[in-house]
Amino acid sequence: MTPRTIRRSLVMTPEMHDRLQQLLSKRGREVTESDLIREAIRRFLDEQESLIGSRRHFQKTLQDRIDQLELTLSFHLNVLLLLLAATAGGKPALQSAIIAARREGARLLAQMKAVRDLPDGEGS
Repeated sequence: MTPRTIRRSLVMTPEMHDRLQQLLSKRGREVTESDLIREAIRRFLDEQESLIGSRRHFQKTLQDRIDQLELTLSFHLNVLLLLLAATAGGKPALQSAIIAARREGARLLAQMKAVRDLPDGEGS
């Protein structure tokens, strides 16, 4: 069953209509005035951050969640680093590890990526 459509009438100023016609003339014949109006309404709704279900709301919600996960991950990594430092010789060992990670981080990440990219069974 096809969803029902809702019809609305619209009143606009002559200037708005002229601008709409200018945009329409730049599009192909397959684009109608109604198509442009629907597109404008869709874009407007997608930009409404506070409107549940809008693209902007989804992006903001997702970004907030990612930010929270980054904070949580950072906290857990700090706890692990401090535990490791406590068992491996304290502050000097932690400082050395931080310096080595800074110096060798890109190379280590590339190596980890290469291992991750191996077909199943080859990395073990």
